[in-house]
Amino acid sequence: MPVNLLDIQRKLKNFGAQANARHQAITHRQQELINLMEGYATRLDELREGVDRAASQVPNLRCAVPQDEALNLVTPKPDLPQKVTVLAADGSQINPSRHARVAFCVINVGVVKLVCGSGKAPEIYTQSHLLDYDSLFQPSGWMISESMVALKRDLREREALAEFAGELEPPAISMTDGPLELFQEPQESAEFAHTLDHYLEVLERLRELGLMTVGYVDKPGSDLIGRLLELVQLSDDDLRDYNHQGRRFSGVSDAALVQDLLITPGDRSAIFTIYSRTALRFGKDLMPHFFYLNVGQPGKPHLARVEIPGWVARDREKVGLLQAVLAEQAAILGTRPYPYILHRAHEVAVVTMPEHQHVEEMIVAEFDRRGIPVDEKSYKQYHKDLDTKKTRYQ
Repeated sequence: MPVNLLDIQRKLKNFGAQANARHQAITHRQQELINLMEGYATRLDELREGVDRAASQVPNLRCAVPQDEALNLVTPKPDLPQKVTVLAADGSQINPSRHARVAFCVINVGVVKLVCGSGKAPEIYTQSHLLDYDSLFQPSGWMISESMVALKRDLREREALAEFAGELEPPAISMTDGPLELFQEPQESAEFAHTLDHYLEVLERLRELGLMTVGYVDKPGSDLIGRLLELVQLSDDDLRDYNHQGRRFSGVSDAALVQDLLITPGDRSAIFTIYSRTALRFGKDLMPHFFYLNVGQPGKPHLARVEIPGWVARDREKVGLLQAVLAEQAAILGTRPYPYILHRAHEVAVVTMPEHQHVEEMIVAEFDRRGIPVDEKSYKQYHKDLDTKKTRYQ
């Protein structure tokens, strides 16, 4: 049945009024935070002490921690070197489903290697991983969740980068889409802990090989700087009652705080450390840091959030190289800036519906050969699959 546009139309006036009220409230909070950021711009020791105080009283504290740069710092990008190697990985997956004939999971990773300044075309690789059948099920007997598959995909992306790292001519940069810090709920699970340990081993391998690692976040909405400035205003009593759901400056992103500072393409903000329970497990050299980068065009800024490990963040020459490379890569795609090499890795990684169906047929054939019973797909999925317009499995 088509959407009833008359029903939607009747709600629009109230919907718009609510949106306008929220916009006005957030704009007011944003200006308050900008004023706080200016006031605390060079009071870095005071801010760090405030985080230490909050950490002792706020469970699951998550905020930014300033390093050695003023909060309102703007650093222009340096010139791009004549030659730099860039490696990008992106992944997609076929999630296990009870609606399918057989339970299976595939993680597909696309890897693209580009030597900027060489005049050579990018090199493209694909790695397809069929997960072990036993790994599809939790101890309870239920199938693993989509979030756990996404966690495994994130790990495979970094593993793919490490596999190519030893062959790269320095200076070399590797990047993936999304943050460096893994996230999955609940984080207390044994599976998450095991995956995180393996992930940290891979990041350490990249560090030992000297391959700079970047997590690129487009259209970022995080508010870690705002949380920092909010927390240092609170008394000890307020901190004990601090609620992440009822924050004074909720709705104001960090990008909104620095957007008027980063005017010129290639400008970056100050570098911050991420403080969180998970980030603390990374250790000094791998601890996630971040900065904001204007990858837009003159007169039309576009901010990205760039996450890097501690060993890269401490080397300003490396950070400058990242600025130059990311700005150059994003510019390739014109008025919708996004790193070209990440976009290509995504194109390589995407699993189409015919590919999904072919893999399923291969598994069904193996089950038949072994005499293993194969179910029908659910009737719900059967009728969904009748839609001939679908290009990807849903």
